[in-house]
Amino acid sequence: MSVQSLPTSGIMSAKPDQTWERAQFFVDQQINGERQHVWPFSGSYPVDVRFLILDRRRSVPVHCPDHLEIVVFESGKLGYEVGDRSCAVGKHDILVVGDRLRHRCVPLASSQTEARTVVLSFLPETLHMGAPTGDDFQYLMPFSVYGAAVPNVIPAKTHLANEVLDLIERIRHEIPAETERSRLAIRTYLKMLLLQLVGHCSEFRQARAEFSKRSEARERLSPIFGHLEHHYDEPIRVTEAARLCHVSPCCFMSLFKEVTGQSFVAYLNGYRVVQAKGLLASTKKPISEVSLEAGFCNQSYFTMVFRRLTSMTPLAYRLQCGDAAGTNQTAVSPPSTVKIPPTQ
Repeated sequence: MSVQSLPTSGIMSAKPDQTWERAQFFVDQQINGERQHVWPFSGSYPVDVRFLILDRRRSVPVHCPDHLEIVVFESGKLGYEVGDRSCAVGKHDILVVGDRLRHRCVPLASSQTEARTVVLSFLPETLHMGAPTGDDFQYLMPFSVYGAAVPNVIPAKTHLANEVLDLIERIRHEIPAETERSRLAIRTYLKMLLLQLVGHCSEFRQARAEFSKRSEARERLSPIFGHLEHHYDEPIRVTEAARLCHVSPCCFMSLFKEVTGQSFVAYLNGYRVVQAKGLLASTKKPISEVSLEAGFCNQSYFTMVFRRLTSMTPLAYRLQCGDAAGTNQTAVSPPSTVKIPPTQ
């Protein structure tokens, strides 16, 4: 079976098409003993686009991803299980999978044709550079309400698939995101895509109620977000943060996890790394000085956290920013129609 390429607008220069990969060779082997699907992001920016063939005549366990996924079915049909629910998914259906959702695809019949999917995988820090603020929480909210208040399968009849595929192709064009311009482009397209999901989600009464509940929780935490904006370089403990928000430490930790998906310490480290990135890219200050200005107690701890969150050392990041300064900073162009790669 050959897959027809859809027309493109010609706005974007062509990037060599990726080929279809069989899920049993790429995805299935990444499901670990705890039934967690660990995505092998490469490079310094945790976003990936794959074209996967799902042949589910071989069973895989129900599993939970360690990342966020948007899966668009290009052809074929499969059964889909999530929680205690099941349904059939096919062409132009979209799966929205958060990192707390256990799911799997299963065969509908032994004679069915294989399914082909376009898969966008990313970590939340792709969107917010390690420290969500303001609207970032709203963009990511669908991943926590889908599967709970809202079915996480968006049916083809919504006609969202073409727009989502357009934006996934734009993101793919910018990978491996080696410059600040390409990372900005990815965040821009990702936000446009997530806005489509938010719009669909908001049509459900339960989702609107959940949005409202989480917005209220975020508002209760606004004092600490405002405090960090001006005092991120100062020591701050959970007890102090809770006091600023007029809640108990236990309530604070629960609210913070609900709103951000992270512990307070993880969020604080991410926020400080974002500030350090700005200093590394825009100044020639010694790395030891940058670490202190960003709020880290010493350079070795700063380097460890920075590397864990960015997959590179502070020095490598500074050198990369210097190399990128001379690249062509072209504008982010509007989406065009996605071009599906040919069948092998």
